[in-house]
Amino acid sequence: MYWLQRPPYLRWAAAALLVIGAAMWDLRPEPTTLHPYLITDVSAGDPIEDGDIEWRRVPAGLIAAPDLSAPIAATDLNSGQPLCDAMLRKPAVVPPGWWSVPVTVGSHAGAGDEVLLVVVDPPTTVVGIVVTPQRGDPYSLNYRPASVAVPAASAPLIAAASSSGTLVAAVRPASGERQEQ
Repeated sequence: MYWLQRPPYLRWAAAALLVIGAAMWDLRPEPTTLHPYLITDVSAGDPIEDGDIEWRRVPAGLIAAPDLSAPIAATDLNSGQPLCDAMLRKPAVVPPGWWSVPVTVGSHAGAGDEVLLVVVDPPTTVVGIVVTPQRGDPYSLNYRPASVAVPAASAPLIAAASSSGTLVAAVRPASGERQEQ
């Protein structure tokens, strides 16, 4: 006599709890984290200050958090962009015993790039490191020569050659861009 048995209330309650639990799981809020976004335009080679950054909530794990200890823009950045490590580079430092000299090296040389400085008269070559990249070209209003670190013994010669126009700078491409032949 099947119709005389008690209904399976416990099974119905378990099924209802399972459906309610699944609905609550699907409707739970997505975990979020704070991520830095730019609120101003930043040119390549310029440092990014605290006032240039706004922290916004994004889904957790969507974008890796960048290292913001003394960041410098690797390329021209527009406001509203989220920051990531590929957009930033660390500042280059002047090695101990070296001097920093303003030199026109071209706008394609970034901070940390190695340059070969060739003095025409007297014929001399000196290896230097770009500390801050050049902004603009000598004919633009916002021109700023690059700051290049050179050994202390060569600094007076490089400074004199740079001011007299007898200096040529050759930039070594980054190791990832160099092609061996």
